[in-house]
Amino acid sequence: MTAAAGAYNESDLALDSTFFVAFDLTHRALKGGLAAASPLNVTQYRMLVKLLAAGPDGVAQSDLGRLLDLKPNVVTQALNALEEAGFAERLRGEGADGRTRTARATGAGEEHVARANASIVERLYALFPTEDADHRAILEASIAAGASSAPPLSGDVASRFAASRALASLELVKRAMEGALRRAAGAPLAECRVLQRLGEVDEPLRVGDVATQLQMSPVAVARAVDGLVGRGWARRLASPSDRKAVFVAATDEGARKQKVIARTVDALARTQLWARLDDDRRRALARTWRVVIADVQARKELDRKAALELLQPIE
Repeated sequence: MTAAAGAYNESDLALDSTFFVAFDLTHRALKGGLAAASPLNVTQYRMLVKLLAAGPDGVAQSDLGRLLDLKPNVVTQALNALEEAGFAERLRGEGADGRTRTARATGAGEEHVARANASIVERLYALFPTEDADHRAILEASIAAGASSAPPLSGDVASRFAASRALASLELVKRAMEGALRRAAGAPLAECRVLQRLGEVDEPLRVGDVATQLQMSPVAVARAVDGLVGRGWARRLASPSDRKAVFVAATDEGARKQKVIARTVDALARTQLWARLDDDRRRALARTWRVVIADVQARKELDRKAALELLQPIE
């Protein structure tokens, strides 16, 4: 990769709508790879990966909630499922009361993570334009970056199952995003993403175009617009030349909320991502989402042109 290709500016680290699109696509690919190879849900798999990362000494059950940002009852349920599958085991501690419990991954659990990790990697390579050597290098670096944002508890597995640890990291980042935006802006992530995009283009957008640009379903965007209109942050507009088209634009109050969202995601990026990564890994993530989105757009354009060739005259 050339120096020019690898360069990035401070503005590249802003979590704009392009980042959220790539983040969502990558997150879906990671979850899809897991679903194709494992009966575990994401929470259970995150826990198994964390136990494996802890090595043979395992992790105190009381610490798992803090490490994974899970409530105690969710920790218990996930551990029960892992034990029933034979992927983890609980050990009674050696303290004075003997009640301290430690959990660790079993050999079967490690084998399962190896299989699931291979499936996750396969899905990522299917999403990403890896025919290009530079793009392939960016993908591999971004997987490492995602994994390193939640370092393993044992150095023995630092270089293993990076894609699985990236999935675990993205889950934590997603939860942090949702929580931070609800606290600061008072709205769910989907509404904040739509409002953020309206601020970037600074003009009304068709609801269908918002869905396309954000890679969200039309139903999800319609619900988000309903929420924004209900809060007084956006308004719907109609076109006299196209009665079927519905546009959406931010109100003055919505513009103020856009600034709140921008400050919130910027602060989140600095604490949840950039502060945990070195310059090379920051560069990898900063470029990843732009490369992914450019490729998705290119594929859509090819599909559109291919569809044009099938057009036939109306009799």
